[in-house]
Amino acid sequence: MKAERLFRILGLVDESLIEEAVSASSPAAVQRRRHPWRRLLAAAACLAVICGGAYLAGTLRMGGRAGAGGSGHSEASTFMSYAGPVFPLTTAEETSSITAERNITLDFAPWIPAWLSNEEMLADRTWLTEAERQEALAQYDELYPEGGRWRSSDDILVTDAYTLANPSQEDQTVTLLYPFATSLNDLGRLTPTLTLDGSELETALHVGAYSGGFEGVWDGTIVGDPEGSVNLDYADSWEDYKNLLSDGTYLANALGVGPDVSGIPVTVYKFTDPYGPLKDEEAGVPNPSLQVGFDLDYSRTAVLTWGFDSGNFDRENGTMIQGFSIPQPGELGYGEDVYCLLVLGEDIQNMTTGGYVTGGADPDTEPLEGCGVTVERYESDLDTMLREILAPVWQELRQNTYEQDGAELDVDFETWYRAVLEYLLAYGILSPSGAERYGAGWLEDIVSDVDTIDRVCWLEAEITIPAGDSVTLSASMTKEASYDFYCAHTENQGVKGYDLVTALGSTLDFTGQTASLVNTENIEIVRQNFGFDLEAGITEVALDPAEPHYYLEIRARNG
Repeated sequence: MKAERLFRILGLVDESLIEEAVSASSPAAVQRRRHPWRRLLAAAACLAVICGGAYLAGTLRMGGRAGAGGSGHSEASTFMSYAGPVFPLTTAEETSSITAERNITLDFAPWIPAWLSNEEMLADRTWLTEAERQEALAQYDELYPEGGRWRSSDDILVTDAYTLANPSQEDQTVTLLYPFATSLNDLGRLTPTLTLDGSELETALHVGAYSGGFEGVWDGTIVGDPEGSVNLDYADSWEDYKNLLSDGTYLANALGVGPDVSGIPVTVYKFTDPYGPLKDEEAGVPNPSLQVGFDLDYSRTAVLTWGFDSGNFDRENGTMIQGFSIPQPGELGYGEDVYCLLVLGEDIQNMTTGGYVTGGADPDTEPLEGCGVTVERYESDLDTMLREILAPVWQELRQNTYEQDGAELDVDFETWYRAVLEYLLAYGILSPSGAERYGAGWLEDIVSDVDTIDRVCWLEAEITIPAGDSVTLSASMTKEASYDFYCAHTENQGVKGYDLVTALGSTLDFTGQTASLVNTENIEIVRQNFGFDLEAGITEVALDPAEPHYYLEIRARNG
């Protein structure tokens, strides 16, 4: 199981609702607590995949419901983790004078175990000093005394090739758009490479919005509302993408200009140099924290925060508490953390600050003497403040690499910033239909989800097809599998799914489409609607243009 996929699942349980249901001090008050940003980043980088985590995956919803995993024998299964289909090439303009023939190849070479030496495992870690490299190599040699390990993957390699013909008497210049499902974290690994007649094309990236929706906590079986918007609800079938792309508005938004919030004024409260007694469990100070309390009219004021990790929100009485743990020497990011309140609308009133022995934001939390912080108030605008806060976050995310998956944030700041801004305006507290998940106003919650949520992106390239001639356009990519989680024990145990759509979202006039399988010696087909027959040697088939969706579900031979 991918570490990032597990991280998504571990974020599904909304601690605030459980806390509220068990120990809320007032029916009008909602208390929230989360982990600081840097600790989340460190935890994500160090996730270990264990059966207990996979059990959560089988209990909670991730894509399809746990009970839906492995369902459907006459048609495609609904997998718990759905990777999305391979989409067809399209163009930015109408192309009635151009025809297209599509030939897609699914290559299962990554399924064949390959030997990876300990030295090769370190080859990509070019940032290590020689001493660090030798230390890491010694650790690998201890872990893999044979000098390396056998490695395989359930990813496949896809080559989506198109012969584009121009039967007209004039050269045709067209803007190609190649769509693919991904997350921002996976762009570096899953972005296709486009070639024209064998030469790589220069491309521009267009990032689409979140492709899923939201749901309640635990499907309403324990606490919460199944119709709520606390948890992410990922697309779990190709029909979800059909609904997303069919009318063209999703693509139009991705190609359009992003939102501009430079004209939105904000009142900034910046907190610097927080201090207090050191953490001391024996002295009854397990988590020395600062709390900022103030009055506000929730109907006239919105508060975005950065650096805060606890809160109490009392709409009935018009009060809010935002808190954070006082940084301790030796902690990750000590002395570098930023704490800001961004107030939109009417200003807040009667601000107080105080120290407490823990980060709890309820009235029973014990005060702590000897705490303080410097508070600065000034006027700015939302764009300026978001850029100031998020630019170093983007830099840190870009440099952070998850060793298990090789994932990193491979996107420029402006593209990433637009994605954050669009997500904030669509689902955050500034939206009239914002999700409960982001009701605390913590920008960290927006940022952490923006990088991992599924979306559709497009690569744009301009080409010219000579009159009476044709060209070959190929998209080569790594494609993840759809699957059920290991410890869920569904009938799809060990089964991986891959699928494609034939015409969804495409302007092209297809004269024919074919699909081929290569390097199949390590797989067997469980379910499909392609018509492949590995035993009979049928590894290439023609696709029916009337069939919008093709699926292939396989497992490794001999388990």
